[in-house]
Amino acid sequence: MASGSSQDSEVATILQESSGQNPPKPPFEVVKQYDPRGEWTLHRLVPSTSFVCRQCNRQKKAKLVATRHSRWDDL
Repeated sequence: MASGSSQDSEVATILQESSGQNPPKPPFEVVKQYDPRGEWTLHRLVPSTSFVCRQCNRQKKAKLVATRHSRWDDL
């Protein structure tokens, strides 16, 4: 039984490592990433980039964008 338990913990460790510990790559070219403040992180982009604002559902264009929990699909 002890070997099954250690095998289960090894599997759990592998699953944790592959479950998305690395943040997703941004769809834009980032010049600078500022230190996170709480759950938000600011990113300075190379060109002004168009995106749809999730708060007002309007098309926006900016060089400085904030992401929450490194989720680039929710600007």
